[in-house]
Amino acid sequence: MNVVRLAFAIALTLAGVLQGMEKAHAAPKQLLNKSIVISWSDSVYQKYPDGQKGTATITRQRIAYISSAGRVFIKSQNSDRAQQLNREIAPGDETGSLAFKGDVMVSHVVFNGFARQLTVRFDASFTSCNATVVYGRSGGPRTWKSFDQKRTFEVETISAGSPSCSIRNGNAVSS
Repeated sequence: MNVVRLAFAIALTLAGVLQGMEKAHAAPKQLLNKSIVISWSDSVYQKYPDGQKGTATITRQRIAYISSAGRVFIKSQNSDRAQQLNREIAPGDETGSLAFKGDVMVSHVVFNGFARQLTVRFDASFTSCNATVVYGRSGGPRTWKSFDQKRTFEVETISAGSPSCSIRNGNAVSS
């Protein structure tokens, strides 16, 4: 499948899932006071200012804690071989927010030329989960800065490795 067809397929998939999430519901009661932990690695093919090209591996983890009141708190952890970037996302923050519909949780974010969709599907008892991560191009410049903001490079492609997903009791965001 060529790149244009792949990008189109990803865009259609994202549009379909996001359209279905317009009528998102509150978190299922079985997930209250639990944390969902999703981890994966991205391979980022990039071009540096000197013209050299290479692949960087970024390890990512998203922890979503659903409080007993149904509010969702997120911790985002990203690291490469030399640096780490962490941030927390409060309920109501649009960036990287989560939506629930039945046994599915979806997060979508658009950034510097790309879009990412993280989809988590839960089993019927909400005791286990499976995750998928999909990237597509969103248009615009694909210029990124390193986590320390000292280096700039152009990202050509991103591919996600197979994510792991687990459910834990309690608040894993605060630990």
